[in-house]
Amino acid sequence: MNQVEYLIGVDGGGTGTRICIAGLDGIEKVRAEAGASALGQGVDKAWANILQAIRDGFAAIGVASPDFSRCAVGLGLSGVHNRAWADEFEQKNPGFAKIIVETDGFSTLLGAHKGQFGAIIAIGTGSIGEAWLADGTRLEVGGWGFPTSDEGSGAFLGLKAINHVQRLFDGRQPQTDFGRKLMSVVGETKEAIFAWMGKMKQGECASLSPIVVEFGERDPVAKAFLLDAGREIEIIGKALRRNDASLPIAICGGGLSEALRPYIPVDFLASTSRPQADSCAGALILIRRAVV
Repeated sequence: MNQVEYLIGVDGGGTGTRICIAGLDGIEKVRAEAGASALGQGVDKAWANILQAIRDGFAAIGVASPDFSRCAVGLGLSGVHNRAWADEFEQKNPGFAKIIVETDGFSTLLGAHKGQFGAIIAIGTGSIGEAWLADGTRLEVGGWGFPTSDEGSGAFLGLKAINHVQRLFDGRQPQTDFGRKLMSVVGETKEAIFAWMGKMKQGECASLSPIVVEFGERDPVAKAFLLDAGREIEIIGKALRRNDASLPIAICGGGLSEALRPYIPVDFLASTSRPQADSCAGALILIRRAVV
């Protein structure tokens, strides 16, 4: 691999792609972003957006026409669990000297613990717990997908919120400002609510979670939803630690994970950390270990 000059880390999800470019020393030179590269949205689309971000990154450091044969790429991508998608993606390598394709959960874990063993609970639109143990074993908890899993996530809160709207409409719960705000989004008639639910995928569901957070300290129903989410995060953590009570766990995920911290059981929260770095940095660690 002595022809490799650049290392590239890629974090690819359903809403966007983030890349970082480094030399063989692993020190980042630049970052860039592009559209989604989750494999479930199509392998060709994933490669197109990854390449756009990589080219933009190189342009920012003055390299107009990067030689892919001198680049090695680590990729943490959503959708890698589907082996057929992952195989097709790897087969369509556009000429990089080496690529390593992993789940975005594993690249997030590598970033969170700077390449050391440990675990993460990633909370965003969906949720997953993932651990990498000292004996090389990897564990996953949750991550079964919407609507049956994603406990503690934005989609989890959104499902509770739309069920609350149904209860309000039926008179099973008294109307409040929280309910009125939800209905201003999903509709105030049965027909409108059904129409909203007919288009309801994971992202639409999660779009209701900021309203739940907004009313968390003002409405007992919203607060109960958030406390449920916090308990689910603890349950994921306990499952990750089932064979090692001292396993380091970082709670990751940006805005929602931060908003949920007051609702996570105090003792469990105190035993966790925030991530040291992100999934993009973790993907860079992944490829540097393979090349250097």
